[in-house]
Amino acid sequence: MDYYIPSYDKSRIRYRRKRSKKPLLLLAACVALTLTYMLSGFDFIETRKHEQSHKETTFKSLTVEQSIPETSGVQASGGTGSASDPAYPEPVAGSADEAPAEPDTEAGTDMLLEAGDKEKPDARFSEKNIKVSSGDTLMGLLNGEGMPRTQAHEIIEGLSEVYNPRRIRQGQEITLVFREEDDKEPVFEAMNLKLDADRDVRVEKCPENGLVATEEKRELDTRTVVARAEITYSLYNAAVGSDMPLRVLMQMIRAYSFDVDFQRDIRPGDFFEVMFKEKLDQDGNFVRGGSVLYAKLHTRGRDLPIYRYETTDGEVDFFNPDGESVRKTLMVTPIDGARLTSGYGKRRHPILGYSRMHQGLDFAAPTGTPIMAAGDGVVEYAGRKGNYGNYIRIRHPNEYHTVYAHLSRFGSGIRRGARVNQGQTIGYVGSTGMSTGPHLHYEVHHRGSHVNPSTVDTPPGRTLEGEELERFKTAREDLETRFASLKEKDEDTMARLD
Repeated sequence: MDYYIPSYDKSRIRYRRKRSKKPLLLLAACVALTLTYMLSGFDFIETRKHEQSHKETTFKSLTVEQSIPETSGVQASGGTGSASDPAYPEPVAGSADEAPAEPDTEAGTDMLLEAGDKEKPDARFSEKNIKVSSGDTLMGLLNGEGMPRTQAHEIIEGLSEVYNPRRIRQGQEITLVFREEDDKEPVFEAMNLKLDADRDVRVEKCPENGLVATEEKRELDTRTVVARAEITYSLYNAAVGSDMPLRVLMQMIRAYSFDVDFQRDIRPGDFFEVMFKEKLDQDGNFVRGGSVLYAKLHTRGRDLPIYRYETTDGEVDFFNPDGESVRKTLMVTPIDGARLTSGYGKRRHPILGYSRMHQGLDFAAPTGTPIMAAGDGVVEYAGRKGNYGNYIRIRHPNEYHTVYAHLSRFGSGIRRGARVNQGQTIGYVGSTGMSTGPHLHYEVHHRGSHVNPSTVDTPPGRTLEGEELERFKTAREDLETRFASLKEKDEDTMARLD
């Protein structure tokens, strides 16, 4: 850079500042050091490769020499070999009678260990089994096993990709897997949550992706079985005594609830028989009951057989022998597990103290028991209504209405104008209004008049005709044949056991 310094005689003196050469010298020194380091590095690598190759060659040559047979002298003339043959090494002068030197195998092994990686100690794995109890949370269970809260949160976040951790329930099993090494704290490796006999979810540590959650499903075996029993006290006791799964019993109750009042129609001496499927695990152990295929209930001197049938349009339902659906416009009992405490007709009112007409049925049940819609329809009223307490009125086809009273609360989405389906939960048992205890008061109206819910005869939901009816008859005969065959085998087995 040039500078101009003015003088007193107005002359201009030009001055040039000298550039410093220190940065250039430093740069040159750095380049030289870098090149030297790179060259020396390459030389070091080549030297190590050469030494390694030399060690391997030495070890191989020692091994080959050890495998060659000893030779104490020159072959006799006329033999297949000669002293000058390279296949036969010449003896060293003064050592013809001495055995060749044995290779140092320990040195060879040491060289191989130097060339390779040392073997790492095997890791040990341990498992911790936990059973979920009432009120447990997954976070609480993991913390209880000494797992840091941050790590437990990561595991729960990973699990939530395939399963909602809040849905864990009492009785489920959790298995934690840890990796253990000497003088180190156990390290979490995996968690397995057994949801059902046919489904597990697993959270596993993955080196590439961290914690990975997967779902494992197992196929269950299916077999068809039969059960039958005589009713001495109640249908429930008879079913339990015959080892019939509860799921199968509930299917039967719902199928027959359109025609049978289980509180009044069932008598000692009645009986039932049923053919159903059940699920088994890979070891042949019972897991759960499946679908009812055929059932027959004998009550009050009449037989009521029903058949499970799938129509050509995909509808699955139970039908009577004539191809009429057992599902009718209204259910007789819109509540499960309840006890009939008051029938339809004149009675002495338990609170008012005088006789008056009881225009419905009362079913006693614990508070909170679900109440079902007796049939498809539209909610006309849902709210508080005088002595009825919490009250629901539903309009059904064919000019039918049903009433549900004394509810503790309403079901989700139940309001005026809501459309409901048969069997849908619309409310829960309570004791609101003029009531002596938790129960459901149930009424049926037809064309504006009260009718007895236990005797009302509503039309079936569907009647099969034409080709569909013929197809059903073939399926019905097949079910009856299968039931008779299984029943005969079962009776033969029981006879041999006796």
